[in-house]
Amino acid sequence: MDRRLLFPAVAVTAWAQQTNPAAAKAENALRARAQEFFQLQVDKKYRQGEAMVAEESKDAYYNGSKYNIKNFTVQKVELLDNNTRAKVIILAKVTMVMPEAGAFDFDAPTTSVWKIEKGQWVLYIDPAPESQTPFGTLKPSQNNGSAAPPNVFPKAPPVSALRELVTIDRTSLALTAGAPPETVAISNNLPGGVDLEAQSDPISGLSWELEKKHLDGGEKTSIRFQAKGDGKRKGVVHLLVSPTGAKLDILVTIN
Repeated sequence: MDRRLLFPAVAVTAWAQQTNPAAAKAENALRARAQEFFQLQVDKKYRQGEAMVAEESKDAYYNGSKYNIKNFTVQKVELLDNNTRAKVIILAKVTMVMPEAGAFDFDAPTTSVWKIEKGQWVLYIDPAPESQTPFGTLKPSQNNGSAAPPNVFPKAPPVSALRELVTIDRTSLALTAGAPPETVAISNNLPGGVDLEAQSDPISGLSWELEKKHLDGGEKTSIRFQAKGDGKRKGVVHLLVSPTGAKLDILVTIN
């Protein structure tokens, strides 16, 4: 392969902006505008945010399309129609209330549509956006508005069923001090991502390494265990899954 073709992504982006200064200017202006607008949403200053909403979308904005988010990052800007329209994708921390389990905070990627109006970027309310959550694609109801990630999950599946969708292939293992590591495979069978954390009872000489702390929907990872030292020991390692609240226990015996 010709090494001249192996450009880093950052270099390609910088090169594209240099060759298309109009697009670079439009993207920078939109990023600044979106940053200001979504920060107003975080601060619950919805009236100030109205100035950044398209005229035909102001009613929808006030009728329930304000964003109920705790924080955010602008992840991607996609310019369209000769830099006159665009999509902005943010990763926003939202709260979901589920029966039997209470409230969960999770990061939801959310897409908004923007257009140029009177020389300024303004938010256009898409009548039917979707948000990706650990529980699948979430379509907001009429009561929640068209653009805001909802803070209530309507018709949620039972929490017990959701917790069972992150699984391990072994619930116990026996280790020998000085022997090669043993692994436990972890599978995320949810449509969306989850975060993992390992905690342990005090077990002398036991070490473990979690390969990945975040699993997207359908992904797998593993946790690797190794032991050292003399004497027989036993304890439980707990694998915590958020936001479902599941706890997967692995009994570890060291011979």
